[in-house]
Amino acid sequence: MQLIPATPYQTGSQAEHRLFRKLQEAFYAESHFIAFHSLNLTRHAYKRFSEIDFLLLCPYGLYVLEVKGGGVSHQQGCWYTLDRNRQQHAIQHPFKQAQTALSAVLEKIGSAPDREGLQIASGYGVVFPDVEWQHSGAEWDRELVCDFRRFRDCEKWLQQLFRYWHRKPGNAHCLSAEQIQDLSRFLRPDFEQVESLSARLDHLQHQQVVLTEEQYRYLDIAVANPRVLCSGGAGTGKTLLAAELARRLAAEKCQVLLLCKSGWLRSYLAARILLENVMLSTLDSVVLDSRRAGITRYDVLIVDEGQDLFTWPAMAVMDDWLTGGLADGEWYIFHDANHQSGLLDETRTEELTDVLESLKRHAPAQLPLTLNCRNSAPIIHHIEYLLQVQIGQRGLGYGPAVRECLAAPAAGGEILAREIEHLLQQGVDACGITILSPLAYEHSSAARLPPAMQRHLMQLDDYSVRQLPLKAISFAEIRHFKGLENQVIIVVDLPHPERLDSQHNRASHYVALTRAASLLVIIWSAT
Repeated sequence: MQLIPATPYQTGSQAEHRLFRKLQEAFYAESHFIAFHSLNLTRHAYKRFSEIDFLLLCPYGLYVLEVKGGGVSHQQGCWYTLDRNRQQHAIQHPFKQAQTALSAVLEKIGSAPDREGLQIASGYGVVFPDVEWQHSGAEWDRELVCDFRRFRDCEKWLQQLFRYWHRKPGNAHCLSAEQIQDLSRFLRPDFEQVESLSARLDHLQHQQVVLTEEQYRYLDIAVANPRVLCSGGAGTGKTLLAAELARRLAAEKCQVLLLCKSGWLRSYLAARILLENVMLSTLDSVVLDSRRAGITRYDVLIVDEGQDLFTWPAMAVMDDWLTGGLADGEWYIFHDANHQSGLLDETRTEELTDVLESLKRHAPAQLPLTLNCRNSAPIIHHIEYLLQVQIGQRGLGYGPAVRECLAAPAAGGEILAREIEHLLQQGVDACGITILSPLAYEHSSAARLPPAMQRHLMQLDDYSVRQLPLKAISFAEIRHFKGLENQVIIVVDLPHPERLDSQHNRASHYVALTRAASLLVIIWSAT
């Protein structure tokens, strides 16, 4: 069955999202079954505005499906849903709601002169996916109800629903393929709201929350082992897991050191982890930070962006500050295996490999992260094609395609301005946009934006990054943005990877391109 739109609207109803997936699977081999999700009704018998959860258009006719998730009760003619705490919330009569919505749709279709007299079989049903329906009543027949048992085989229930309505007098007409196509064209422009770019990005952001929650199962594995090496590409949730692990261990009254290389990442995490017994520090400041706090040793060491700290001097510092040292102490190191695949210079790669092998001799559990919970599928595929690296499976679904172009230095500011204007016109929030460049601001394409646009641009620093995302479009140098992200990333001033030889350091490309959660825009430098 074809679903319109192809991804569900964010209605707030998980029950609707579950039915959306069931309808995607139903009548898979049939080409003339269409389901419209969340259709707005422009005419209704007694409402200024109404909405149909799902409208099915198929050879058997036109059918409205009303969805009610959670518990349901019916008392003295009034309908209620029940939440997890058994609290009642009044709702409309679901069967009358579906019936009046169907009447409004048929009236709308019949009002078109070229469809006057068109005979369409029609009906409605109500889906209660969370309850077992064992109730009879004068206002409904059993065939109209899809409860949690019938929900398991939704296609079978729909077939029964079609047969039920076709048995009604004068309601046995079938639609031809041409009639279905004509009605689909009529319904879409009148009832379906076109999904804007901003709405699509909002959907991907919701998916990001769902996927990162899925990552938490790795924490149970981590806390069951005293030493863990956790590897994964950019976007696989390493920083998220490191932060959550720090919170859990701090709750057990452990003195935790969360160590990273970047001062920006430290500031970003410091605004989100406000616990007395968690010390957030960089390698360069750990000695001073610890002395100021009066700490001589830490019970647990957590390292984020470990590939930046895989040096012998850094290992010596960690060994000194961890109770039991690296050999016998409790530590959890999160690192990016892609930084061993030609992204660093040859000398650095050799040391990194040696340090990593030395850590493995302390018998840590090795935990690979393979699920990408940051980037949309088009971003993942594009990065893997450009840089020949693996950054995780699945992603956040099929979001907007990566946008890229080539620009001479003199034209970079003009093209960047057009891209920003396009995004804002599409309803994308300015706070969700970050411009990344390998150059300092004054030398970047961002400095060549029109003055009016530059006034609404904020340059990130190690303090303002605490409030990311800001209330404006932000700018940062790529090297500072490791471990951070935003919904939309515009990369400027980088040469296309095809212009780099195999020995060139590609770390800037890898970091910059993987920061985008939903939309990636690349303006390659022609020089």
